[in-house]
Amino acid sequence: MLFRIKTSFRYAFSRTRGQRATSIMILCGIAVGLVALLVISAVMNGLQTAQLDQLRNLESFDMIVESEVLTPETLQEIEQVESAFDFLETNVLVVDKTSGQSSSTRVRAYRSPDGESVLQGSRMKESLYILHGNQEQIDGIFLSYSMMRKLSTHSSDEIQVTFLKPGKTATIVPSTSKLTLSGYFSSAMTEFSLSTAFMDYSKLSGIIGEEGARIGIYLKGSQAKAAKAILALDPEAKIITWQEYNKALYSALTLEKTLMYVFLAFMFLIICVNLRNSTRRLLVNKQKEGAMLRALGMGRRSVNTLFLGQGLIVCLLGEILGVILGKIVIANIQKILSFADSVVYFFTKSRTILTQIPFNAAIGNWEIAAVCLFIFLLSFIFTMTGCRRIYKSEIMEVILNASY
Repeated sequence: MLFRIKTSFRYAFSRTRGQRATSIMILCGIAVGLVALLVISAVMNGLQTAQLDQLRNLESFDMIVESEVLTPETLQEIEQVESAFDFLETNVLVVDKTSGQSSSTRVRAYRSPDGESVLQGSRMKESLYILHGNQEQIDGIFLSYSMMRKLSTHSSDEIQVTFLKPGKTATIVPSTSKLTLSGYFSSAMTEFSLSTAFMDYSKLSGIIGEEGARIGIYLKGSQAKAAKAILALDPEAKIITWQEYNKALYSALTLEKTLMYVFLAFMFLIICVNLRNSTRRLLVNKQKEGAMLRALGMGRRSVNTLFLGQGLIVCLLGEILGVILGKIVIANIQKILSFADSVVYFFTKSRTILTQIPFNAAIGNWEIAAVCLFIFLLSFIFTMTGCRRIYKSEIMEVILNASY
């Protein structure tokens, strides 16, 4: 077995008839194609993961629980729960009295059982940035910097906020309060910033009541196990996962990922065609040697195995090179984009958006293994098929017709 591997390697990189150059071209082609596949997949995975993390950190948390029995203190005792807190939200109309500009938005308020500010929590701080104001105690209202520009308002301005609160004679009635703009924030999600404001929990509950209060949960373990534990404590509890809360966007991201794999499948198709042609060329170059080996007494199956190993060795070396280069590119994607931006600026004197987007490229080892296995299987099939077709001719016919 070891002898056949060594012989296959010698044939793959022998200097006769340009065999070494052909093998190196095939090896480099496989490596470049694999690098392209891995980098594209890693960038798309990174962008989607960042988007989903922002949704879970800001918009919907990992879970939302509606229960008349459970409290955040009770839920924090569950092994899979990292933290739990009450939150209220309602839609309001905000008006800046100075500029007269108005906009509809959503007001949220959080109450943590340990008394600490939820806005200062590790998960929230990953995607939310308090630019001004005391987030531990919100005296008035916090708007996003984007909303401030939209309303043409400034810090400490008086904001008129119209709530919809439960009424005595009607289900809901409008109620207007004057609040001070005591701080502003920014977030990694433009949609969240443009549609959300923050207030103190006690002040908001004093206006609209606590009937709509729900519990937000950040998880550190399995979502399924956490849901099972919550239902065990309260079978009547309603659990809304972050996938369900963001169903439309999550479906769009899932579709986007599916289309990405379709695009990668077309890239696979191109690689397959090139791999087939290159493999056939590699075998044709050794057609005469195969016939000579058979003339010396080696069986057809042994010859096929020898040249099958030749093709697989080239493919395996190309994959190893491709994985190494791919991981290097993925790990330094931001530096590479910065360099590309510098080159563009040198020639055009204008910057691109390449350095403004945080490409947190990431790819799992199982994805790399799946891609490599797929390419290796294709190489095996093409090489085996080529061996059977090329070396099925009679020995003398191959020797006489082989080109020198």
